[in-house]
Amino acid sequence: MEAVTRISIVRHGETEWNIDDRMQGIKDSPLTDKGIKLAKELGEKLSDMKFSRIYTSDLGRAFDTAKYINERLDLEIVPEKLLRERNMGIFEGYSWAYVKEHYPEEFRKTVSDDMEYRIPGGQSKQDYVDQIADFMKFITEKHPGENILAVTHRGFIDFFMRQVMGISVNARRCFKVGNTSLNVFSFEKGRWVLEHFGDI
Repeated sequence: MEAVTRISIVRHGETEWNIDDRMQGIKDSPLTDKGIKLAKELGEKLSDMKFSRIYTSDLGRAFDTAKYINERLDLEIVPEKLLRERNMGIFEGYSWAYVKEHYPEEFRKTVSDDMEYRIPGGQSKQDYVDQIADFMKFITEKHPGENILAVTHRGFIDFFMRQVMGISVNARRCFKVGNTSLNVFSFEKGRWVLEHFGDI
């Protein structure tokens, strides 16, 4: 019988820029007190589960979240660039409203169905789809039958969910990805399956 590979994917804790509704991309802002508190509480919640290791985006907000979660798990934390948020280039640090007003043409192209349009200084949708696919392949090949914890970002979880569920990345998002939410997927018999989504 084929072993099941399971990955529990966590979005990083709340940050200062989350409160301000500013795009972070590969830039960073510190976790808030609430973000730290909820990360520690999630670690408590996960303390009875058996994980092989923790992978985390190497961006500060995710790495710090992983450290707080790991206070109760005491596992090896492995930074992984494939878990990074989408690089939003010139949009980073601004709200969508600001981008729409000050970069109208770039905004229009970004929200269009054009998978190849690359935000100046950033990634295209296709770039990010490929990044997620590379991570999925990495996990299934390197950790068959294992239980992995990963700390990452809203964009990553969004695109991961869409790949598993067969939802177009151009479709308007119809699900929420909250800070420190727990989202569990498994790989068995050659396909990914959603087990739990949005647990807090």
